[in-house]
Amino acid sequence: MRGLTFHSVLKWAMFVFWILPVSAYAGAWPQARGEGFASSAFRIATEPGSGFISQYSTIYLEYGLGKSLTMGLDIGHSVSGAHKVVAFARIPMRFSHPKTRVALELGLGRINGREVLRPGLSFGRGFSFSKSRSGWLSMDAQAEIDLATRKTDFKADFTFGINHIGGRKTMLQIQTGQPYGRQGFVRLAPSIAIPVGKKRHVEIGVTYGLKGDNQIGLKLGFWQKF
Repeated sequence: MRGLTFHSVLKWAMFVFWILPVSAYAGAWPQARGEGFASSAFRIATEPGSGFISQYSTIYLEYGLGKSLTMGLDIGHSVSGAHKVVAFARIPMRFSHPKTRVALELGLGRINGREVLRPGLSFGRGFSFSKSRSGWLSMDAQAEIDLATRKTDFKADFTFGINHIGGRKTMLQIQTGQPYGRQGFVRLAPSIAIPVGKKRHVEIGVTYGLKGDNQIGLKLGFWQKF
């Protein structure tokens, strides 16, 4: 995939946010006061022919405290692959384009046993195909800053999703990252989320490395609203 880099994917996605027609907001970030969201995911991946298998698991929680303030906890693996535990706060921002949602995030925690600061920026736009079908486009970008060395890893995930009748969701995500001092990566991750209760989904997907990642993986996740 020559020419496909972290920066080129970022520029392309930002352009799409401006040209995409919108008829409904995605509402991706602020949780209403007293409401929350939890998810867990497990990914297993291998490089074909290598015999090497890697595992990745995450736990993610967020809860609305009112006045558009959302607090959360992110446990899993960082851009570099090290273990992480990060607590964060997120607030929505006004933006000059009325059809775009923007939120700022600030997290503090530990990655591989070291203190880190994690600022983030999120964009989201929703749209409708018809009266019964809608979708969304989102971007979540973060920087993981080592407070002792100032070494910084970057990541940005871009998601295109469709809401189907009955609560089913299909998603196509492009995952990108640039660990400090290492080659950046671009990964494709399509998935489907199937409702298994009033506020619960099971997510099943695959991952496929496009650049800087030669692995193919499977993902199983669980979502819960409360």
